[in-house]
Amino acid sequence: MIDQKHLITFMKLVETQHFTKTAEQLFMTQPGVTQHIKKLEKHFNTLLLARYGKQFELTQAGEKLYQAGLKMLALEDQLNEQINQDEISKGICSIACSGALANFLYPHFVQQQMLYPELSVFVEAAPNKNIIKDLLSNEIDLGIVTIESNHEQLQQTLVGMEELQLVLPADIKLHNKENCEEINNIGFINHPDGLHFAEKVFSANFKADYKGASSLNIKGYVNQLQQILLPVAKGVGFTVLPKRAVQQFPQSERLQVITLDHTIKDPLYLTQKRYRQLPIRYQWFEDKIKGLLTEQV
Repeated sequence: MIDQKHLITFMKLVETQHFTKTAEQLFMTQPGVTQHIKKLEKHFNTLLLARYGKQFELTQAGEKLYQAGLKMLALEDQLNEQINQDEISKGICSIACSGALANFLYPHFVQQQMLYPELSVFVEAAPNKNIIKDLLSNEIDLGIVTIESNHEQLQQTLVGMEELQLVLPADIKLHNKENCEEINNIGFINHPDGLHFAEKVFSANFKADYKGASSLNIKGYVNQLQQILLPVAKGVGFTVLPKRAVQQFPQSERLQVITLDHTIKDPLYLTQKRYRQLPIRYQWFEDKIKGLLTEQV
């Protein structure tokens, strides 16, 4: 491998065409410059300079090394520029959250892309456990989850609260809305965060007869947000979802939201790697998420 200091000395010597000037500009002694050139010639096992008096001409090998050196130094400058480049207007931003939040936040993200066309915004709709996994594996850089993590590699900021709603088919008439068994008989439509949501709502509102998530009468499972409420609207079962997701369902007249004695609000944590420094372009997205979700509290 070429010694970088020796190469720089050689390049400067070719530019100045003078050993003394080269030594002055590199804060070296003239014998030091000569020594660097000799070491380069020993490395390549060929003469790089054809000396005559106090002057010199490049040999064919010296000319090839100089041209290669120009390319190497240009590549180093380009690499330094790319590594140190950190602009608000360029690069990839990868963010994951629930489907309902993605539907809410994404239009705002698109507005930022319209201002800065060189931004690439990747939004992934995913359940809590997938978001945590993808953050830890660096598949995404920012996530919004509803669970507090004690993982040492993660840091979280509480940015909002989201109400959870117990949703039944509109044509179901309950005799006793406080009877867990009557609701459970309808059948639970599960989803990636379904058991987590149901546990929170049922344990707080049906303490007398709720026997845990394992006792739920699961009628089905859907992992697409747009489809979770479809079987509910068709009378097949009930589910528990964030209020935002219920509001986004186009057939809201076919649903009924049960009024709960204890309203449950799930925390929303903006989550990222603790020791992973994010580019400056993420600051706008963090501020926008915090602003929008705080407004919803």
